[in-house]
Amino acid sequence: MTVDAHPAMNFKTGTWSENGISKNSIVTRRYLAGELVPNYFILKNVSFGLYYLYSHCFDKGTAANTHFSHDQQEYLKNIKLFNDIYFRFTPQFYYLNQDGKDGVYLTSAFTLSKLRFPLSIQSIINKTIQTEVPGSENFVWNISLIYSFNKKYVEP
Repeated sequence: MTVDAHPAMNFKTGTWSENGISKNSIVTRRYLAGELVPNYFILKNVSFGLYYLYSHCFDKGTAANTHFSHDQQEYLKNIKLFNDIYFRFTPQFYYLNQDGKDGVYLTSAFTLSKLRFPLSIQSIINKTIQTEVPGSENFVWNISLIYSFNKKYVEP
């Protein structure tokens, strides 16, 4: 069980006017956040848990209250495919509520890594199931090349 409270910030580019001239600047939004994370390992490579985050924004122009929760499962973690190549698959459903507008989403991460090698490849997909949250995209995905520092490689 993890319980956490912390300040948080996000940044965005904003436009403002000074003496009739438009200027761009980076705007910082200030939050206070708290997390609750119970987790239970069923087997060595299979765990189940929940994650809940609440944040309050002190600045106007964004959601003042955010609730975010998801199941924290790793169905397939460090599964050996062949030789020293490992696979991880982490599907998750999550719920997001921002000032009373909510949505349900599905996200999954797929990772391929090699034992004792600092590079791995990961793809994350995000699919909207139902949402009222402004700015939500129906489907988003990416591919990342990950470098692990300090010899923290995949362990069998």
